[in-house]
Amino acid sequence: MKLNEQLKKMTKKQKMGVFTVSIAILLVGSFGYKVYADDQKAQEQARIARIEKEKLKNDTETAVNDLFEKAIIDNDDAKKIAIKNDLQSETVKNVKEKYFVTKTKDAWQININNMIDNAENQLQQIDIAKKAVEQVYKEKVLNTDQKKYDVAKKEVDKIKNAKAKKELSDKLAKVKSEIEKKNKEKEDKKKESGKVSQQTPEAKATTDNVAQTTDGAEQQVADVTGQQTDQAQQQTPQAGAGQETGYYEPQTPVTDNGTGSNQNVAPTAPANNGNAGGTQTPAPPAPEPTPEPIQPAGPPAGWINPPFPIGSGELMDWIADNGYGGYDSSDGYIRPY
Repeated sequence: MKLNEQLKKMTKKQKMGVFTVSIAILLVGSFGYKVYADDQKAQEQARIARIEKEKLKNDTETAVNDLFEKAIIDNDDAKKIAIKNDLQSETVKNVKEKYFVTKTKDAWQININNMIDNAENQLQQIDIAKKAVEQVYKEKVLNTDQKKYDVAKKEVDKIKNAKAKKELSDKLAKVKSEIEKKNKEKEDKKKESGKVSQQTPEAKATTDNVAQTTDGAEQQVADVTGQQTDQAQQQTPQAGAGQETGYYEPQTPVTDNGTGSNQNVAPTAPANNGNAGGTQTPAPPAPEPTPEPIQPAGPPAGWINPPFPIGSGELMDWIADNGYGGYDSSDGYIRPY
């Protein structure tokens, strides 16, 4: 029977029931379809989110690994891996701004943060080492201070990148060469100074003279001064004792009076020198020539014969090596002080 004929035979009440059931079926179907569609949409969004997250992870690891000479993520030797050659601080800054996440508990993200910090710290160490090297070398050797060299060497040794480390180490090698050269020159001067009293008799005599002058130079000067004083006294005529005054007193002659005893005879006045046949007054004896003063046997007290020419650098080194601060010089002698 056709549907139309069946509907004609149905009562109005029956027709209302059929209509109600149809509406209900349509509503249930529509609701079920909506639930299904929403579920599909959610699944798609989740899938897209997973893809985007995976892509972000891959991009992050690629960017971080690219800061180093080889892949560092999940590498057991991560602490030993150096940054790539000529890495710029601007590159590290950009990676940090894009992929560094603060206040995270995700283990993977924490590892990423540590690797970015690693690259940043290595760049900072290179900069510290460069500044330390510039204290002793910049286009040429500027300073041969051993302490400054040691500080620079210590900072350069901390660098992991081989290229940066070699560039700075080559500069330090030139500084070290200059330090060793100056130390050798100083050592040679000390050895040369120590051989002065051992190589030749003349050098030995110079050293002995220094010691003798220190201990007995005062006595030498006193002896010489005494000798000169005695000679001066001998050369100076005493009053009434041989000094020429214009009158000569002859010695009283002693005669034998025939009794076996001597008797003094009164002196007679000298005859006029102008009378012929008269007794002439003998001329007084000529004074003896003044002898040349005896020169001191060696330098004055506190003065020595210099082991090196006065004013030379070798003499200044000798003065410093023997604990003196300087010296005075006179007549070829020096007096260290």
